[in-house]
Amino acid sequence: MRTISREEFPEEEKEERPKQEKLTPWQLANIEYLKQKALEKGDPELHPVEESESVPDDDGEPAEETIQKEPDSEKSEEELPVEEELGEEVTVGPKNGSFLDRLPNIKHERNQRLLRRSTILIGLFSIPALLLLYYISPLGKLGGVSVEGNQRISTEAIEKDLNFSVGDNLWSQYFDRQDNIKNLKKQELQIEDASVHFKGFNHFEVKVKEYPEVAYIDNEGKYSPVISNGKIIPIEVAKENGDLPILESFTSSKKILSVLEQYKKLSGEVKQGISQIKYAPTDENKELLEVFMNDGNKVLVSIHDMGTKMQYYPQIAKEMSAKEMKGVVDMEAGIYSYPYAENSTGEEVTQNSTDQSETPAGND
Repeated sequence: MRTISREEFPEEEKEERPKQEKLTPWQLANIEYLKQKALEKGDPELHPVEESESVPDDDGEPAEETIQKEPDSEKSEEELPVEEELGEEVTVGPKNGSFLDRLPNIKHERNQRLLRRSTILIGLFSIPALLLLYYISPLGKLGGVSVEGNQRISTEAIEKDLNFSVGDNLWSQYFDRQDNIKNLKKQELQIEDASVHFKGFNHFEVKVKEYPEVAYIDNEGKYSPVISNGKIIPIEVAKENGDLPILESFTSSKKILSVLEQYKKLSGEVKQGISQIKYAPTDENKELLEVFMNDGNKVLVSIHDMGTKMQYYPQIAKEMSAKEMKGVVDMEAGIYSYPYAENSTGEEVTQNSTDQSETPAGND
């Protein structure tokens, strides 16, 4: 039996080629891919087809011959890539694989998109829900108030003036804290500044800064503290701090503030020697002060000269002590000293001057 190759029947190729030209490249590649898979699995149905045709023999009688379609081994060997010759596995088929192979990837991408959208929607709805839960939970209520930095003013008075309500909404009170601080400073004159901060999740911490007390005002034997801004605190206190001077006969906060500004310029030695400062204006000098010293002397000086002229007092007091004299140091026009009138009967008034006191100070 003779094997007839496809080359002997060119008319069949002409009939098959138009059919194959109607297929898309992807379909052709898929057909080849399926054939290759069938060959690998050993499926006999897709093996090269043997066709039986009747071919007349020399006697005129038809002879049954088998036309076997042999695969073009040479062409297939030529089309094999270099990687296959090297033993590497080569995927035969369409570039993107078959539709069945790509189906899991499509499902995975669809699931990822669905997951992203679900995450966004859950986030949008969960944020308002969390805020609502926080608002109605105990964390959204004021749990307590603590005060630090107060020395003269009680914690109870500060909490009352701040007007914070424990158990009420936390944030509304926090946003109103500046108004509460203004009310505190208005009610308590000794409060210089205050600030409100969070302590924990729902507690307020109030830090207070007070004006320091710099003197006492004498009002008929009763003392009230004077703070550094010149204001008098309208309360009665005992004179506990012996280092602070006592102010007498002052009615104006402006005058008190001027005296305190000059008082700050004095040395520590002079400050410790001052016992009392009395405002004693005259027709010639509306700013005259009588400064009573702890050593028994009295100094007459104007307010605006107090910070400069009283720096010379320790030297003058030393000279007066050497002469065993108690008296007045007049710094109003120059710097002179003389004994008290009741101790100087029948004696001449002694005038003491130093090199520093030879230059008289002018009055404003």
